[in-house]
Amino acid sequence: MLTLLGVGQGQVSSFDADYQAVLDRATTLGYDLPTLAQQNLQNTMLIRMKNDGIWNKLDLFYNFAFSPSVGGIDFATLNWKAPTLYQCTLINSITFNTNQGFTGNGIDMYIDTNFQLANGVNYTLNNASRCVYINTTSGNGVYDGNSLAVTNTFKTGLSTAQRINQALLGVSPAFTYTNSGGINAFKSIHRTTDSLITLFNGTSFDTRTQTSVSPIAAANHLLLRSTTSYAAHTISMFSAGASLVSENTAFATAYYNYINSI
Repeated sequence: MLTLLGVGQGQVSSFDADYQAVLDRATTLGYDLPTLAQQNLQNTMLIRMKNDGIWNKLDLFYNFAFSPSVGGIDFATLNWKAPTLYQCTLINSITFNTNQGFTGNGIDMYIDTNFQLANGVNYTLNNASRCVYINTTSGNGVYDGNSLAVTNTFKTGLSTAQRINQALLGVSPAFTYTNSGGINAFKSIHRTTDSLITLFNGTSFDTRTQTSVSPIAAANHLLLRSTTSYAAHTISMFSAGASLVSENTAFATAYYNYINSI
């Protein structure tokens, strides 16, 4: 499908069909689109994710960091992997920062993905990943979680409370998600077996052993909130799907290259 970029400039670009589907959904809903330059950057990122084997393993992919061509921010709420499903709800007027994403207040602002990890197609009990890009951090707040129990959550700082499909008992020894930026702003947690967990801070990783517990909590997955804990981080991206241990570095690089270019 061809998309005209810049009337009178003679520039025509053929967008990937999955990215065009995101644009089409936004247009149907009357949402402002990203700038034309950013559409090209986003399309390139998605193609890289496909080429690196990431895209087909995801159930969710939200890109919150963009610059709307007019001013509306609703485009940021769309799930690129399935644009008609699991659109985010922004709770309590969470703050949007152009080209960075959404910032919580540590009190009551958060993002509801309207997706339950228990309903994942690629995200399953013993083959799962959750990835975030945290543009800026504030204290030791959580990256994600749900309203019921902290069985799926991870957070900044040195903590045992890094969990993926497990009981309240966290990883041991504690794992540190540092507050550094750049490619290290990409954080991810992966489960590859019923006992093995791999945690990445940027492209550096370590493993922990903790048994998975079924069933996965049947509750909407939340960003910048876990039970009654809220965070004031700025989140630029979130994904959930199958384990991406072997693809993590490529994913981190693709997203860093995108956000470093906008």
